Amino acid sequence: MEPNKSTDNGGPDGRNNHKPEAEEPIDLTSATMNTARKIMPTTFSTIELAPPDPILGLTEAFKRDVNPAKVNLGVGAYQTEQGVVAVMRAVKGAEQKLLTDEKSKTYLPIDGLQSYVSNVQELLFGAGSKVLKEKRVATAQTPGGTAALRVGADLLKQYFPDSTVYVSNPTWANHNGVFGAAGFPVENYSYYDHQSHSLDFESMKRDISALPAKSIVVLHACCHNPSGMDLSESQWDELIPILKEKDLIPFVDCAYQGFGKGLEEDVAPIRKLADSGA
Repeated sequence: MEPNKSTDNGGPDGRNNHKPEAEEPIDLTSATMNTARKIMPTTFSTIELAPPDPILGLTEAFKRDVNPAKVNLGVGAYQTEQGVVAVMRAVKGAEQKLLTDEKSKTYLPIDGLQSYVSNVQELLFGAGSKVLKEKRVATAQTPGGTAALRVGADLLKQYFPDSTVYVSNPTWANHNGVFGAAGFPVENYSYYDHQSHSLDFESMKRDISALPAKSIVVLHACCHNPSGMDLSESQWDELIPILKEKDLIPFVDCAYQGFGKGLEEDVAPIRKLADSGA
């Protein structure tokens, strides 16, 4: 007689210990989430993808170009003849000093590392300058230049909410975005003449002279981005009285101190503005 399959392979005690095979478990949570993603809108469904950054996009196009004579005029960074962004010896030395001497990773004060702040003030205005002696300078350390622009823009928006920001035509592409994101309308003033490939200073003066009081005028201290055309010392001497007489607010972007004529020469416009009280 064929053994009863339902009782075969019993355990030592004679009872049937056979367990039916378990089915593969179904991950209902995962299946439900995947289905929900397809049929249900999320909190961020309406957010549109931001357009590519025009400056970084130019760098990507440069990388793809196989022309051996190509030159990258996009990102404003000092490069070697091989097109590699150089690391200055002074920077390497400072980094090594930090690794060797750093004692703590604690939070900095809200306005930044005081020794750094003091040295930046002297670098911009000169050691022993009148504005520093009179304590007319307030300085805040930021993660970088773009962040500094935004902090400055937010400060101005708080105290001059009805002002308009005026930038040179052309200017660094991110000026429009930074000041616009802070809530300012952004307009242009004349600067570069594309036909003569030169600075159109007369049109610049005319436009700035016509601005309403408390307008914010974004100026480049040196190495104007993107034209490379800077005001001469005599032209600054003409422009600064206009800014003061019209009660305008100069906002000076100084991104390239030392890369133009020199450390001192490149911040001469800032010192002139400070001394004038504009």
